[in-house]
Amino acid sequence: MTSEATLTTLPMPSEPWGEFVAAYVHERLSAAREALDGVRSGPSGDAWDAWNDADVAVAHAHQLVESIAEVHPDAQVRHACVDLVHEVAAFRTARDGDPELFAALEGAPVPPGDEAPYLRTLVLRDFRLQGAHLDAETRQRLADIDRKLSAAETEFSENIREDVGRIRVTPEVLAGLPEDYVAAHPAGDDGLVEITTDYPDSGPFLAMASDRSAREALVRADYERAHPVNDEVLDRLLRLRDQKASLLGFEGWPDYATARMMMPDGAGIESFLADLDSAARPAGEADAAMLLERMREDHPDATAVTVADSRYYIETLKAERFGVDPHQVRRYLDYGRVRDGILALAGDLFDLSFEPVADAPRWHEDVEAYDVLSGGHRIGRILLDMHPRAGKYGHMACFPVVTGIAGRHLPVSALVCNFPRGSMTFDDLETFLHEFGHLMHAILSGGGQWMRLAGLSEKGEWDFVEAPSQLLEEWAWDHAVLARFAVDEDGTPIPESLVDSLRASRHLARGLLTCRQLVYAQLSYQLHRDVPEDIAAFAAAIEERHDVRERLDDTHQYASFGHLTGYSACYYTYQWSLAIARDLFTGFNPADLLDAAAAHRYRDAVLVPGGSQPAGALVETFLGRPFSTEAYRAWLAELDTTGAGSTNA
Repeated sequence: MTSEATLTTLPMPSEPWGEFVAAYVHERLSAAREALDGVRSGPSGDAWDAWNDADVAVAHAHQLVESIAEVHPDAQVRHACVDLVHEVAAFRTARDGDPELFAALEGAPVPPGDEAPYLRTLVLRDFRLQGAHLDAETRQRLADIDRKLSAAETEFSENIREDVGRIRVTPEVLAGLPEDYVAAHPAGDDGLVEITTDYPDSGPFLAMASDRSAREALVRADYERAHPVNDEVLDRLLRLRDQKASLLGFEGWPDYATARMMMPDGAGIESFLADLDSAARPAGEADAAMLLERMREDHPDATAVTVADSRYYIETLKAERFGVDPHQVRRYLDYGRVRDGILALAGDLFDLSFEPVADAPRWHEDVEAYDVLSGGHRIGRILLDMHPRAGKYGHMACFPVVTGIAGRHLPVSALVCNFPRGSMTFDDLETFLHEFGHLMHAILSGGGQWMRLAGLSEKGEWDFVEAPSQLLEEWAWDHAVLARFAVDEDGTPIPESLVDSLRASRHLARGLLTCRQLVYAQLSYQLHRDVPEDIAAFAAAIEERHDVRERLDDTHQYASFGHLTGYSACYYTYQWSLAIARDLFTGFNPADLLDAAAAHRYRDAVLVPGGSQPAGALVETFLGRPFSTEAYRAWLAELDTTGAGSTNA
């Protein structure tokens, strides 16, 4: 990153964000139009630079409004951003389907630099995937479909974000939950306590509340979010995608969706998931039987484990078999100390420092800002929006607000999470590290020249994007790492014996949880492969086939499955990226995860290059050999059929 790169200035929370985002988008679209006119003027040595100028402007316009649509506290601003998202999407669709631009770039000289041939290949492929090579009538049909697709995707996501489920229970139901959780949930005037489906409420409740009927009520409230309104939206979305794929000459959306991925085609998804199912199902079924056996000690008439039971009994067995008490673990995981510890850990691993920026421009007072420094020079800024509030994105994600471009723009990325403000669970810690892996990828890859080759480009190999985040989860299981920041109120570090217990329990019910991931992956893939008439029945059949737990009848979780927008048919990405992450981890010494030399090699070989090379080449550079699934298969083999899981980390 050169010293010429500048930081994008955002408004303060009290300033008029609506006016800002509108001006921001329109200025960038105007600049993009001007640059694209330069490309259309005819093949020249400047055509690719002009294209990149336009690409930077369009991408930045999209990134900002997409982020603010998910996080701004003012509903009017969020809705205005949604309209702007559609405007940017329409501009991008027209650009990518423009035959004049396609012809101009196809005929333009390849720019200098080692990355240029790869850039040219990808951009020209992007044009073909948008139909720039087709006749005018077909391009118009594609443009109409894309306009409708953008609206449907936004509507689907908005319906999920705006719908928070709730149950009301008697105070006695909170017995067994931590004192701070109980204190944060006082009874209302009617004598009942409200529990929402937001993570800080639902996570501890499903893990620790002994009342089975209350857990089921909360799961049902969660699984009914955005239902039935999203049924019609999803049906529309699936049919539009299928129509687009057909117009572009693909057999179906899965083939189109994988055209930019590491995965070769839709058949590759099907084969990968089938292999994973045969590997995980025996362990998953054994896990379900193990949980049912334990559950019958409390409920002798129980006939099957459901999603409302599994987390509670997994935590119960972790405590009984391995001495993992979630209450004890939470004592050592205060949000503020975890945040500071992860910042310090990332600083040591990647040779960075994080300087807090008081009163930084941001969309809400809760957002914390840090400048990221390398060698004393600022290379980017991170924004941490970490706690739930009304109208905010309800899951956990990293949003690239501004992708970095060498000598021009410093990267700005935001973590948008929903953690409690006080004590966290171990799952929260692992999730924090996961999302921070995305954040480091976004910041460290922010020094490239070409927007199309940026690290988290939405047009990049998206089935690789989860690998850096899943890799960083490994640091959650190491006592030397945790002892740095997992301390109680007296400053006493988490005991090594407790971390050993966590490690010993790590694979408990991992087969069952892998099968649950298969439900999501198969739903994502098969909905797009088959485009069913009855989505509810189709989704129920997938759940019954691939989950090893008994399905909760009359629930419709697909309606709030937000990954059906961004990942579409490709939720397999999580398991595919996990296979890559397991392989990347072989490049580290598990006995010394604080070894900076290995982390620096990984930083330079995998994170910094972004998308400037195929992902497989980045992995090969780091490991000194091609990517292999051997480590992943060994991990699956640890899911033994005893149901207890391996005691290895």
